[in-house]
Amino acid sequence: MTAARGIVHEEYHSTEFTKRGGIFEMCQLWVNLPKDKKMTEPRYQAILDADIPKVPLVPSGYDNDNGGDACDEESMLEEGYARIIAGEYRGAKGPAMTFTPINLWDVGLLKQQKEFELHLGEGHTALVFVRRGSVEVQGKDLSLADVAIMDRAGSTLSVKATEDDTSLLILSGEPIEEPIAARGPFVMNTQEELGQAMQDYHYGMNGF
Repeated sequence: MTAARGIVHEEYHSTEFTKRGGIFEMCQLWVNLPKDKKMTEPRYQAILDADIPKVPLVPSGYDNDNGGDACDEESMLEEGYARIIAGEYRGAKGPAMTFTPINLWDVGLLKQQKEFELHLGEGHTALVFVRRGSVEVQGKDLSLADVAIMDRAGSTLSVKATEDDTSLLILSGEPIEEPIAARGPFVMNTQEELGQAMQDYHYGMNGF
């Protein structure tokens, strides 16, 4: 969802899930908009599982130039994969539309001690969130619900699961490098803009 100049919303699960019960998993990520896009038209993108491409991860030392044959690709999927929600990886492009260069990948590391290299944008701000299992990232150990914020230098991220069936969210984006003024659900560039946004919400003017 792009809130932009204002959209009132709430998150909820279906009535069927309420009746059935079970584990409900959600991760909410806020991504700032650049100053010249903050008042753009609000929009919502419905992205289903079938819309998200799934590609095998590249093991460390693999000759990525030849791309591997079809058999290699199938075998690699059994060791590790990335579902590309936003951005691009190995030629697969995610369906999410963004205003600045962003990668959002749902990564599965199915076998422990198998090392993979992920190539992100040069100079991106990047983070790794552990959804399940445990992992070694750039030589540092992370466990369930840990978050690692990476240095902007370089573009290669090394990951190695220390448990089978480990799951990560990897997010990287080009830094906007603009001042931030934030309060509650509002994120603007100055205190004056923040005050105007809150006033617009109070008078029902958001989105107009």
